[in-house]
Formats: sequence, C-alpha cells, structure tokens
Amino acid sequence: MRLISIDMLKPDMKIARAVTNKDALILPVGKSNVERYVPNLRNMGIEYVYVEDEKSADIEIPDAISDVTRANCKQVLQETAQKFAATDRLDVRELESCVDMVITDILKNPDVQVSLNDIASNDEYTFTHSVSTMVYALMIGRKLKYNEQTLSILGLGTLLHDIGKIIIEHSVMYKEGALSKQEYEYVKMHALYGYQTLMRVPNMPEQARQIAYTHHERLDGSGYPRGLSGAEVSEFARIVAIADVYDALTTDRCYRKKWPARKAMEFLLEKSQKEFDCKLVGLFTQQLAIYPNGSMIRLSDQSIALVCRQNAGMPLRPVVRVIQNSRGEDVRPYEIDLIKQLSVTIIESELEIRRDIPAVSAEDIG
Repeated sequence: MRLISIDMLKPDMKIARAVTNKDALILPVGKSNVERYVPNLRNMGIEYVYVEDEKSADIEIPDAISDVTRANCKQVLQETAQKFAATDRLDVRELESCVDMVITDILKNPDVQVSLNDIASNDEYTFTHSVSTMVYALMIGRKLKYNEQTLSILGLGTLLHDIGKIIIEHSVMYKEGALSKQEYEYVKMHALYGYQTLMRVPNMPEQARQIAYTHHERLDGSGYPRGLSGAEVSEFARIVAIADVYDALTTDRCYRKKWPARKAMEFLLEKSQKEFDCKLVGLFTQQLAIYPNGSMIRLSDQSIALVCRQNAGMPLRPVVRVIQNSRGEDVRPYEIDLIKQLSVTIIESELEIRRDIPAVSAEDIG
C-alpha cells in the first residue's frame, strides 16, 4: 500500500482505503481504473489516495488508531457540531466515548511510528483535523505517562479545540486564498468563541475548556488571544499547539498543498524553545515516521524508492524498495536497509520531488 497524488494514478492501481465524502462512499477498497475519477476527486478537494499495486505489495502503513475508530470519531464530531449549530446546545457525552476508544487504541500500539494521512475533502477538514490533532496530542500525553483520566481530559479538549470555528462565518473560515488582516483577526476569535461555548457545557473539566482558549498561545508571547508566555502557557496548551500545527502543515487545504513530514518536523524543531516546548517537540518527533511507510523518496544515487519499514530509533534510515534507477527507468523492485547501506541516504521526499511545497503563512496554522 502507498499514498500517492491523484495525478500519479495508473490503471494497474487499486484503491487500498475507501475514499468517502460527507459520509458517502466515493471509491471502495479494490476499485481499479480510478484515474478517470481524478477531476471529480480534485473538485472535492481530495488530492491523495491510498492504492495497492505491484510495486507497493505488502507495504503496511501503521496508524495509531483503527480506521473504525477514526471514522466513528469524525462522524460523531460532525453530528455533534451540526446539532450545536441547529440548537445552540453542545452535548459531548458521545464524544467522551469516542475519546475513550482512541485512548484504548493508542495504548495498544505504544511502539508504532506513524504519520497520519487521513483522506478528507475540504468541507470535512475541520473534523478530520480535530481527530488527527487529538491523536497526536494523546501520543505526547502517553509519552508523558499521563494516566487514563488525564488522557481523557486532554483528548476531549483537543477534539473540541476548534469548536469555535463553527461560529465563524463560513465564507471567511473556508476562503480560498489569503485572508485580509481584518479577516484574520476575525478568524482568531475562534479561540475565545470556543472557550465561551465550552463554558456552557456542564461538568466539563476546566482544563479541557482551556485547550480551546489557549492552543494558539506561544511560549515567547507571540500567540493569541491573550499573548500568554512562559509558565502562563499550560502543558496541555503546549501539547496541543504542537499537534495542531503539525497536522495543519501536513494536510492539504483548499488554498495550500501539504508539507512533507520531514519539513513540518523541521519547522517545529526550528521554533522550539521560542514558540514551542523543546522537550515536548522531542517526545512528539520520537513517535513519528519522518519518511512514512508507502511514501516515495529519492536516494542519494538518484534512484527512486518506496519506504517499506521503519527502523526503530533511526527515522532517517528506513528500509526502502527501489523502483526506478538513476535514469528514471523502472526496475525490478529490490529492497535496501539504509542502516546497513550507509553509503546511501534519502535526499528528497515525494512532495519535494514534485516541487510543490508551498510557503506557510500565519493563517495557515492559525
């Protein structure tokens, strides 16, 4: 299995993970000849799909949670948001059960190095992003040895960290292209709106509410809405800030293509100690695959390969499967363990090979 751009779809490839849009099944597992659906997928804002082909046979892409758990969380969150929009009342009881399911899955897979790549249309971004951000935050919480009660509070607050965006006008929240200064200031209000919304939910822990209010605060005081700094920024806020930014950078948006995992992690490391907590960034990056399984990479000898497996503790040197030689010619696939073949290194990921990495602006991660 591998994750590829829809522009690279070929007749011999079959869908490996179902593609859905607004609860409707678009492409089922096993569907072939899907290149004819590219225009429709692009119109829905879906730029990548999971496929199976001869080159990626037996490559597994691990996830911290099961597909069933992920789909259930997205559905319940979406239904909860729709009910809130219609009634102005927020009931989080079903979400609490979803959080428990996620925690159970994460605690079952303590050694998995992951890079989540959930496929979503533009309209589903907020829900997909909230679930993925929760997973990342809980992975950090696990490394901090939080007990299950603390993980539950962290998970619920993170799942609802962007609830205030529902109050923001849709035309501004999902505008294609750059926001004006006035629009950006308006969007930033989602942190306060989210906190005010969660204040009306009975029995919700204050720590969970505070996540919505503080996940855009930064250690150097450059964040919002209150410009907190240093010790004023809670550990939960520091955790969710890291998870939130990483997922935002590594996800396609209607106005910006996603970054490769390596570049997103370099961004977090660069901002460590000033904006982000250095220790927490370190705990986070330990659990991620810099070059995820199934991703296409270019090696230092100019050959093209797919990442097959991770080597624990050596994220820059996975096991790879060469599929093209340095002249761009297809070859009979063969594997190289980069721990054993030290003369060969990875120099580019698939997104870098395609040369479509965009710059990032404040609203991209805000």
